[in-house]
Amino acid sequence: MKKLTFASIVSACMVPILFYSQESSAIPAFARKYQTSCFTCHSGFPTRNAFGEAFRNNGYRWPGGEDEEHTKQEQLKMGADGWKKTFPSSPWPTDIPGFAPLALWVRGNVVNYSEAVKNPAGTVVTPETLNYGTGPLGTATLFFGGTMGDNFSAFGQYNLSAATTAPTGHVIWAFAPGVNLSLGNGFTDFAFGSAISTYTGVFPSTTLSNGAEFTYAAGEKTGGVKIFAGLAQAGTANTNKIDDIKYVRVKYKIGGAGLLSGAGGVYGNEYVGLDNHLAIGATLVSAQKKVLTTASAVNYAGETLVYGADLTGNVGNFTGGVAVSKDQDLDLTNLRVDAGYFVYPWMKAAVVYTSLRDGENPTLATSLTSYLRANLSLAATYTYRTKERLTPTSNTQPDTFNVQASWSF
Repeated sequence: MKKLTFASIVSACMVPILFYSQESSAIPAFARKYQTSCFTCHSGFPTRNAFGEAFRNNGYRWPGGEDEEHTKQEQLKMGADGWKKTFPSSPWPTDIPGFAPLALWVRGNVVNYSEAVKNPAGTVVTPETLNYGTGPLGTATLFFGGTMGDNFSAFGQYNLSAATTAPTGHVIWAFAPGVNLSLGNGFTDFAFGSAISTYTGVFPSTTLSNGAEFTYAAGEKTGGVKIFAGLAQAGTANTNKIDDIKYVRVKYKIGGAGLLSGAGGVYGNEYVGLDNHLAIGATLVSAQKKVLTTASAVNYAGETLVYGADLTGNVGNFTGGVAVSKDQDLDLTNLRVDAGYFVYPWMKAAVVYTSLRDGENPTLATSLTSYLRANLSLAATYTYRTKERLTPTSNTQPDTFNVQASWSF
């Protein structure tokens, strides 16, 4: 019982401190609300652990209907509770964060190496590069997030380093625990942050597409099932309709903590919230013709249907998974395999193999990330191209090595 108590009392959510991703869903604004650390919701970004997944499934609220009990920075009431009885003669009361629901995330490479790029004849067209400290504060992102009343919550971000980039975010209407309707973009569930990063690239991303997503999650004591489906605009010159892209995903979790409660199961590594479990998933993404273009989805340009399955799980300090998908029109296979091991609760080693479009440009990436503080990390990553990707002029994908620093407040 002690392990479950630890997972339920450590708090919720931190800034993404590993690699930049549009699918981030935890910010210091939530940490301030509950006055907590980072490792309740995350076990190495973008991985949401058992509690973090339940937090997300409850619409960015503390699971079990205990949000008010665990809130340390009180919400600002806008209207009296008695207004509920006089509605519609009076506005329906609500509340907003009683603090600035903002957070800043800064990161950049302190070491950046890229091998020389050669053309098919062996002539160097881009020399080898090795830079130190050229961009430790190169990228900054402003996050916002919080709850409003009993049913609404919001999450979003704005990249301060790219003035031409539009903000991304969404509003969630929670009808009941585990039953949510999201409007906007950057939906974290379709981005698959809730397991490990296995799914990244294996399916076309709708991260920046405006649309709507409905989710249903069940699983109180242990395991559970989650279903979500959505519609999204392509946002391209060809078309921009709400049903440009349609998707549905089903996940079945066996063992471990409940998808809705974040507790009740067996934890394999209580320090980072990993629970011993196995999860099976299936995904279908459908797109109208000419929606997936080279600009919007390089690996799926011209495709109208992508389907696939995945298997993920945790055992003790180990976490890993595999995802595979198939393109109907292009008839290409996409594969990604992830494996991670926590050497210490604050140090994670990982290896990722990605092979898209029938192995057109397979990569093997190894990394070691140290969480020096809850809001400060240092990550070293080496990416090896296992197959040269030659064009008439050059090898466009050189091997690289970088060390990235990241901090937030």
